Amino acid sequence: MAAGDLKGEECVVITVTAGATVTKGQVVHLEADGKWAPAVLTDLGKFGVALDAASGADETIRVCIWGRVEVTATDATIAKGATVMAGAGGAVLASDYGVYGETLGTAMEAFSASGTGTVWIGMVN
Repeated sequence: MAAGDLKGEECVVITVTAGATVTKGQVVHLEADGKWAPAVLTDLGKFGVALDAASGADETIRVCIWGRVEVTATDATIAKGATVMAGAGGAVLASDYGVYGETLGTAMEAFSASGTGTVWIGMVN
């Protein structure tokens, strides 16, 4: 499996418009203009994981907004069960605080630094 692959039949997937270049498996964020772009550490609000790539703005992509999906970690390890948030480059990192609006989901397995693993998008403790 690779980043951007669904890990269960329960996933909720929507079709959206990309607001920038997107890579399959990147954490994406709903922007004020209604388009979805790669998330950064300071984004708040609705997140998902891109299931398709977009070579630029205004392309249609699918995004998982709830369910288990494989993602890539930043350069830090993540413990199984940790709350995760969007990090640099549309990857995930462990959340120190679980602040409302920053949380992406829950790590379903341990991640090595820069490794891939499963996150349940939208499931937050």
